[in-house]
Amino acid sequence: MTASLMLRHLVYTGTGVSAATLRFGPGLNLLLGASNTGKSFAVKTIDFMLGAGGRLPDIEERRAYDRAWLGLSTQGSGDLTLDRGLKGGALQVSSGLSEGGDVPKGARRLATINNAERSDNVSQFLLELIGLQHKLVVTDANGAKRPLSFRDLARYCIVDEASMWNDVSPIHSGQHIKKTVERSTFRLLLTGADDSAVTQVPAPKLRAASTAAKVEVFDEMVAALDAELASHFPDAEELAAQGEKLTAPFETLKAELQVAQDSVRALMAQKRNLMQELSSHEQRLADIQTSLARFQQLDAIYVSDVQRLESLEEAGFVLALDGEKDCPLCGAPSPAQRHGHPLREIEDVRAAALAEAEKVRRQQVDLGKTVVALQEERDAVASGPFPAARDRLAQLEQELSRLTPQVSATQNRFTDLLKARERLKWGLALLEQRRMLVRKREEAASEKPAPRAERLDVGADGTATHSFAQVVGRVLHAWRFPGQPQVSFDEQDYDIRLNGKRRGDNGKGVRAITHAAFKVALLIYCRERGLPHPGFLVFDTPLLTYRDPQGTRGGALAPDEAALAQSPLKEHFLQHLSSLSEMGQFLIVENIELPLGTARQALQVQEFTGSATVGRAGLFPLP
Repeated sequence: MTASLMLRHLVYTGTGVSAATLRFGPGLNLLLGASNTGKSFAVKTIDFMLGAGGRLPDIEERRAYDRAWLGLSTQGSGDLTLDRGLKGGALQVSSGLSEGGDVPKGARRLATINNAERSDNVSQFLLELIGLQHKLVVTDANGAKRPLSFRDLARYCIVDEASMWNDVSPIHSGQHIKKTVERSTFRLLLTGADDSAVTQVPAPKLRAASTAAKVEVFDEMVAALDAELASHFPDAEELAAQGEKLTAPFETLKAELQVAQDSVRALMAQKRNLMQELSSHEQRLADIQTSLARFQQLDAIYVSDVQRLESLEEAGFVLALDGEKDCPLCGAPSPAQRHGHPLREIEDVRAAALAEAEKVRRQQVDLGKTVVALQEERDAVASGPFPAARDRLAQLEQELSRLTPQVSATQNRFTDLLKARERLKWGLALLEQRRMLVRKREEAASEKPAPRAERLDVGADGTATHSFAQVVGRVLHAWRFPGQPQVSFDEQDYDIRLNGKRRGDNGKGVRAITHAAFKVALLIYCRERGLPHPGFLVFDTPLLTYRDPQGTRGGALAPDEAALAQSPLKEHFLQHLSSLSEMGQFLIVENIELPLGTARQALQVQEFTGSATVGRAGLFPLP
């Protein structure tokens, strides 16, 4: 079964008043009661909660209430609740079935303006729930299109009292400008195919106006170009010849400038290389000078180390000579003296000092050789490549100084010639643009309106409408409609005919019941073919022929209404709708008495008595 919606409850809330609640179940629901008890207001509120614009009737009983809550059950999305202020504005949707109080956490705002590019509006939200999102419908016979809105479908699931007995087709609102989009919506429901593939054809009047506007625009553009050409190029007819005369001098000067620039670029490249070479020589000389200064300091350290080691060797020699003598301080003889270090150790130190001094002298010799090598390299760099590079650099700078003015002069002449050439190109482009505009202006002026055969046929397929008419016949037969008429589809009125008679030519009561049959048949047709449909029907007073006991509807019945009133249609109407509970949900709003046994068939029967002492008085509590 395709996706559908089911009404669960309608709740009105306000500050300081008890909630007014209507509950709905699957299948058949009946809302009965006398006039002026709020039944029609509930129908209008359901439509209002599904995105209808305008204001709700300002009945006195509802003024204490400021918000309504509509609970829905959906296939795939589960239960949800729409809430909206009774003064209008945006809606909110939240998960689960809420009957008022604080707005549930996570509620989403839904705008009332349809926007197929977004899902945060009530139309696209509801269309997605029933599988009709992103559909397009045509709005005129020329194929102009717009996104489908849930408001286009609302007339197929919510029918108020006035629409129920109206003599126009059940798919039409009576507004001529909406007739095409209403027929397109009906075709979408019958076939499941929208108008995405339709190619728009401009209307003849619009196309003529568009052509005249295009010609006028082209004339204005050509006039503007003529004024610009007269201002800047009074000799515009000679521009092509002037361009040919400039071509040879321009190419010659361009080649000359290229040669001069190539010469300068080559010299500049040599100059860059020489400057890099000079920089490298200067850096090497600086490095050598730094190294020589450091080596000079190292040589001084070597000299100091040798002197220190020679002093140490001499001290050891003297100590060794005096080792067998009497102590110069106390006079003790050598055998009586005690030394912490034997003379052998002094001799070892003296030998080590001599060896270290020799090592330092060798390093000093190596250092001297390195210094000599660096000095030779410094002298070679300073007297060889460095001066030669400086001399070559000076020559290059002289050559550049000589060539630069020549290149500048050539560049200036080339620039002047280039400006003249660009000006010619501008003039020639203006001429070409003018020729193109004149050609397009002629093409626009010669366009012919599209033949009427190319205009769109917005009607539904004859096979589909015939099949639909047969389903309407089945419904009327199930309701025991008097005479068991043959039903056909009127392609001109987009309505049904009963035995060849237009539906709208019958009395109000017959128009009301056949309108209901039309909408019920469409639900059955869609369900049997797996086509999308909202899945619920709300009818306000479909059984118009059956007067209430109080006679509040008064007036004589037309002959066809009298035949209907004497038939058992009322009983079979309710029985048939009750048998369709697997296909959809039905809410019937009436002020008739129920036939015997009907209440047991309906899952929900709610009745407004109009009395403060018997049952429920009305939609809202009496003050």
